[in-house]
Amino acid sequence: MSQRIGNVGLLNLVNATEESIKEIERIENAGLVLYGKENAHLLTKLNIGNIGASLEIPAGFRLFNGVFHLNQNYLSSIADPVFLLVNGIVIIDQDVQPDQVQAGQLNLMVNGKVYCPSHLTGLVVNMLSKGTGEVETYDGAPPRLEDGKFTLTNSFLQSIDESLYLVVNGLLTFAEDLNLDQFNEKINKLEVNGKISLYENQETYLYKKAASLATCKVEVFPAGYEVLEKPLRLNARSIRRFQQKKWYTHKPIIIESDVSREMLTKAIEKIHSTSIIVCCEEVEDLVYELLSLMETEVLSYESKFILIEGKEIWSNDQFQALDQAANFIVNGQLILDNDVSEDALRSKVSTLDILGEVLVREKKLKGVLQNIIRLNTGTIEEERSKHETGVALQNVGELTL
Repeated sequence: MSQRIGNVGLLNLVNATEESIKEIERIENAGLVLYGKENAHLLTKLNIGNIGASLEIPAGFRLFNGVFHLNQNYLSSIADPVFLLVNGIVIIDQDVQPDQVQAGQLNLMVNGKVYCPSHLTGLVVNMLSKGTGEVETYDGAPPRLEDGKFTLTNSFLQSIDESLYLVVNGLLTFAEDLNLDQFNEKINKLEVNGKISLYENQETYLYKKAASLATCKVEVFPAGYEVLEKPLRLNARSIRRFQQKKWYTHKPIIIESDVSREMLTKAIEKIHSTSIIVCCEEVEDLVYELLSLMETEVLSYESKFILIEGKEIWSNDQFQALDQAANFIVNGQLILDNDVSEDALRSKVSTLDILGEVLVREKKLKGVLQNIIRLNTGTIEEERSKHETGVALQNVGELTL
């Protein structure tokens, strides 16, 4: 059976043969493709949508994935020549001497970045004639690497003994109460590959320290806004704890029908949302007045709504068990079972908002759903079409064929 693969971080074809690739129908995206001279022709035989970079590996090179620390002890321990391809990051320590680099014992290719002390810059650039390695110079201590989600806090700054070169691969968040004078003193250089989230008053300090913002997205929170990290559901009791709040969020806000106009006005001053707001029709006009973005989707309901956020399979009995028609909001995946009838959908679904995915198992139901769709920024399709050809793998870090 043929196989379809979504995204591959590293596709290793060094030892691939025509036999080993024949079952691959398509690969959507490949970040890096490695191949040998003798099997370069296999690239044209594979159906690959997008390739970030491709690299021919000379015979004898071995692959290293991740962060490779190159120091004086390692170089001194090399007895025979080493041929190494690093897919990731190389950090060269300050103690490495020029004669150790020139000795030729280490043959290095890099797909990624090399952090190099200033006294070795010229030699390292010459050494990396092959590959796609980018050289970044540093002074003082080697860069500190943080992966995933990392928050800059006052405690972190206080723990730093000397000025720091900080590299974050992922999401960097500035704490709201961050001491900016201390940040200016303790952070020598800042590099982020991913995303930065910070407040308006911190933006100037970021630009002074950032090595480059070309590889990241910067999100600036407006002054005076509270950032909501999770979806918020408000009812008549929970809303009482808020007084004239300003909220900034990428998550849904759900307002129950027992929240009155007076309660809403007292609790919320402004909402900056890139997600959805679900509310009763009686307060819909007030919600629009609270918004700072025109593109925020406000989904109102008459008396009852059902929000689908994960993956749910609904049968005909589930629809019929509803005591009244409801507004269905699909922010995840809704699968209609084989027994779902047209009458059940017409009588129990007032409106359908599709922000995620709706899968039907009978084509005739698509027509019924089209008549009740109010908002559609997602997809609606037949479930079996997703499984007609082969087996699909969505995301693969490293694939060797």
